[in-house]
Amino acid sequence: MADIKTVGLSKYFGDTVGVAGIDLTVGDGEFFVITGPAGSGKSTIIRLVAGLEEPTKGDIWIGGRPVSKLSAKERHVALLFSNYALTPSVTVFENIAVPLRLQQISAEETSRRVQAAAERVGIDSLLEQVSARLSTVELYHTALARALVSEPDVLLMDGPLVNLGTEDRSSALEQLRQCQKELGITVLYTTEDQAEATGVADRLAVLNGGRLQQVGTVSELYDRPTNSFVARFIGRPHINMVEAVVMTRAGNVSLDVGLANLAMPEDIATALRELEGRPVVIGVRPEDIFDKRAAPPKPAISRDSLKVRVDEVTTLGDRCLLTLNTGQDTLKALFSPGSVPPVGAEIEVCIDLAKIHLFDAETEERLPVPNS
Repeated sequence: MADIKTVGLSKYFGDTVGVAGIDLTVGDGEFFVITGPAGSGKSTIIRLVAGLEEPTKGDIWIGGRPVSKLSAKERHVALLFSNYALTPSVTVFENIAVPLRLQQISAEETSRRVQAAAERVGIDSLLEQVSARLSTVELYHTALARALVSEPDVLLMDGPLVNLGTEDRSSALEQLRQCQKELGITVLYTTEDQAEATGVADRLAVLNGGRLQQVGTVSELYDRPTNSFVARFIGRPHINMVEAVVMTRAGNVSLDVGLANLAMPEDIATALRELEGRPVVIGVRPEDIFDKRAAPPKPAISRDSLKVRVDEVTTLGDRCLLTLNTGQDTLKALFSPGSVPPVGAEIEVCIDLAKIHLFDAETEERLPVPNS
């Protein structure tokens, strides 16, 4: 096992930013996920930590050792990419054994360790099978066994499940998490799929444009996103973003959303008074919007309501996702099935103001106000 630390890690490809100024600490035995859209720098970090790319600037430590000047094989890490890089013409056994052959491990020890790795991922019955005949999920398991067989300090996984279907991906994630817990191995894992990321991560980092946006647990990023990008990226269904202006009338502070003014509770109002006239963006999660007639008796539920038309209703398990038309914006709301109005109905909705997120309209950074 080993921790990973990067300080000021940067990689430029000519004038193109791969990653810039990445400061990360991954704990010993942690399942750490790097997520973000395509091109955000996830794979670049994996390749830098693995030693496949040399940093333009910055330093990397693994297990307390500075490794920036070490070769890939000296770092005692294992890699698993989305293409798996298996040899199709040889058996599963031979593919798994590759790292041990390179280390000149004895035949007896190689056999023992390959068998153990194959059993761990559930493919011990396939060891004599030619790899060209394997299914996609069997190819993934073979690649995972090959990564584990060398007993690395760190397992680096770059989009390893992108080729799997939804059901196979779910079971593969469950198995991977179990293996990681049993072995106590440190995992650095990348994915564009935020549902995948939030399903397995002890902590995660969100990247955008090669720059680190936020690091934390899933609940920390969901409940207190540091900017509007993180708020949009983490959470499904997506957060609603509504433009507003801070207004003060007769000492009362409200957010003018165009079709209505939302009066703010005193604790939020106090912080917003100095921002009068300033454009902001309100982030509201779909689960924090309620039909006014069925709103829970919570003190933070807005006194003011928005008139909307129900344009669409989609069932999502034990809840229904409603598309609501304000005449100016489209909102998404999650209602329980028993309280869903019919499509075309006009209703009034209110918001749990204790759960809203407020962002500066220009910088997109979170505003330092209570409950935001």
